[in-house]
Amino acid sequence: MAGRGHDEGGAHGGSWKIALADMMTVLMAFFLVMWLAAIVEPAQREQLADALQNLNGAQKTIHPDERKGQQTIATEVVTPIQDLKPPLTQEEILQALNDPKNVEIEDTEDYTRITLKSDHFFEPGRATISDKVREELERLAEKLAGRPYPITITGYTDIVPIRNIQFPSNWELSAARAGTVARVLIDMGVDKRLITIQGRADNDAVAPNDTKYGRAMNRRVVITIDKKHHLNPKTGKIEPFSP
Repeated sequence: MAGRGHDEGGAHGGSWKIALADMMTVLMAFFLVMWLAAIVEPAQREQLADALQNLNGAQKTIHPDERKGQQTIATEVVTPIQDLKPPLTQEEILQALNDPKNVEIEDTEDYTRITLKSDHFFEPGRATISDKVREELERLAEKLAGRPYPITITGYTDIVPIRNIQFPSNWELSAARAGTVARVLIDMGVDKRLITIQGRADNDAVAPNDTKYGRAMNRRVVITIDKKHHLNPKTGKIEPFSP
């Protein structure tokens, strides 16, 4: 009986040492985690938390799309604004459209506006262009390609109405002419996300429509390049430049 009592007492007396060792291990791990959390960056804390969860058998499952997104964030390089190609200069525009009498250029800090006189660029009452005109527009498109600035192409007509199967009114004719110019630019590499077309018919006249000269002035296609906005390659949206 005495011997059995000694054995029981010995087993009980040794168990407190095991419990104390376990408690010391837990405390050491706790203080180690607290110390690491205080010195590492937030992103590294998440990695540390994941590692600890893995040790406890609670491994985090990362969806392939989520992992791809994390890699994108880590490797993404933002192009500084100063590295973007600058807007077209008047000299570059005139080199492409080498007939100054049929082109007007207005260049400001906010935009560049190129006015194409329709009588030179389009056949009367139609939205088609000649091979020579196409070559001019292609040269302009080559200079615009690779630049991130939004482009609005607006077609205008004179006040004389048109009515045929192809163009029921001047609205359709003006929009079709703007679309013709847009297609040439896109075919030559200008990002289609940058381009907007408008048909304004005989609105916004720049000269009186009661003379032949005035009507000729009103028949035009205007290309406006916005210098204050750009296409953000990350979002795919047109955004203002940050100050």
